[in-house]
This record gives sequence, C-alpha cells and structure tokens, in this order.
Amino acid sequence: MSHKNGFWSGLLILIGWVSLALPASAQHFQQVKGTLAAVSAGRNEVFGLDTKGNVWRYHAASSSFGKIAGVSLDQIAVGGGTLSQLDEVWGIHANSNVYRFNYSTKTFDQITGAVLSQITVGVGNEDQCHPYEVWGINPSQDVFRFDYCSGQFNQSPGSLLTQISTGGSDVWGININSQIFHYSFAQEKFVQVSGSLAQIAVGVNDVWGVTSSNDVLRNDPATGAFNFVSGSTFQVAAGGDGVWLIDTSGNIWRFDSSAENFVQVPGSLKSIAVGSGTGVFGVSPSNQVFTFIRP
Repeated sequence: MSHKNGFWSGLLILIGWVSLALPASAQHFQQVKGTLAAVSAGRNEVFGLDTKGNVWRYHAASSSFGKIAGVSLDQIAVGGGTLSQLDEVWGIHANSNVYRFNYSTKTFDQITGAVLSQITVGVGNEDQCHPYEVWGINPSQDVFRFDYCSGQFNQSPGSLLTQISTGGSDVWGININSQIFHYSFAQEKFVQVSGSLAQIAVGVNDVWGVTSSNDVLRNDPATGAFNFVSGSTFQVAAGGDGVWLIDTSGNIWRFDSSAENFVQVPGSLKSIAVGSGTGVFGVSPSNQVFTFIRP
C-alpha cells in the first residue's frame, strides 16, 4: 500500500471513530417555533393542541406547526401509520364529541353518535374492518372499538376502564382501581393481568407502566409480570422511536435497550410524545415545543 493510500485509509478510520463518538454527545432536544399544551406523534404525522384547544399540524419541511381551521379539541391521538397506510388522527372536544381528520379536506369530521372522553390510535391487522386499532372510553368508563366497515364505535362488553392504550396491534387498559387489563382478540374481551398501575403505555413490542408510587415497570411477556425498572417517574411513553420517560423533577430519560436501563438526556419537559417514525416531541413547563435531534 502506498503512503497516499495509507493516509486516506487512516483518515477514513478516524472519521468512523468520530462518527461513532458523536451521537451520544450531539443528540439533543431542539426547540420548534410556537407554543403548544400537548403533542401526539405517529409514523408520518405530528399534531398538537394549544391552550385554547386550537389544532396544529407539524410540517417537517419547514420544521413548524400550521393551524388547522374550524375545529377546537381537548384531546388528540395520532398513530397507526405504516409503509402502506397513513396515520389516523382522532380528537375529542370537551362535550365528548369525536372527530376524525380528513386528509382530503384537511379538516376534522365529526363522527355521528360517538361520545368519548378518551381515545387511542394504533396499528391494526386483525381483519379488514380494523386496519387501525381505534379505541375509546366514554364518561361512564365503557370501552368502545371503532369498526371501519360500519363507520361506528362498537361497545366492548363487560369492560370498565379509565385509561386505554394501543400499540403494535396490542391493547391494554387500567380501571378505576388501578387494575391492569389486556385485550384478548381470541376471546374478544379484556382479561385482567396481575399488578397495579396508575399509567400504561404500549410500544411496538413492549408494554410499560407507572405505579402510584412513581415506579416505572416493564411487562415481561414470558411471565406476564410487570417488573421494576426505575423510580421517580412522572410519565413513560413508548413507540417505534423508543421508550422515554420524564421523572418527577422534569428530567428526560431515554431507554437504552443494549444496556437495559434509562440514560438521561439534557433538558426539562412536562410531557413527551414518542412517534413511530416522526421522532420524539416534548412540551416544556412553559408550553414550548421541542423535538429530539439525532445527528
């Protein structure tokens, strides 16, 4: 090998070393223009709500949010997108009316007859009538699943939940007594799982929860048990873009699957949304919006 070739080979190796060393230190949250009270992220779409209930849609090309006219919401859910289908975007108004985003008109259409106080959206693949898993809970804690063939929500018999979450075609919930339930598609009902949680989050391949004592737990599919991972947790969020938590002091942590523990990321947030392709977005205590940057 010539000295010239040896020089360039050595330089390429050095660049490789630098590229491996950069991500850990260069990863950070970067502020996005505007202020929002809440954000929800999917595979290709990110939507948010401001303090007045106005709806905003994120435009990646300009790294900014644009306002959606003609609707006011108190809750928004984005998800279910894949290589072959768009994300679904659903919302709820304070009067419990339910709305679905129409990509053609770029507005939200009200779903007639639906009254919900909570909604969740994820990937579906059970049958042709459920290309997405869209589930909701009404003010009486009854659980409903949206049927795309009939265009309406059907009640899931025998289920009373106060919180519901879906991801990876899986559906989990918690009732008023903090008991945990997992939906069985074979039995077409929610089955109780041992343990107690105050919050639950379903990722692509795993399920996480936060207890009333602020411990974060992870479900072991082999045993069915929720096992302790870390303490002092305020919120946990999971999706295709990882598992993240905010601790009780507002600090941000990212789960490192290779080390099987959480690693702190600089910054402070009051809530975090994990997408499955759009990335990770967060809202600060002053309602500033941030997105996680990987170099």
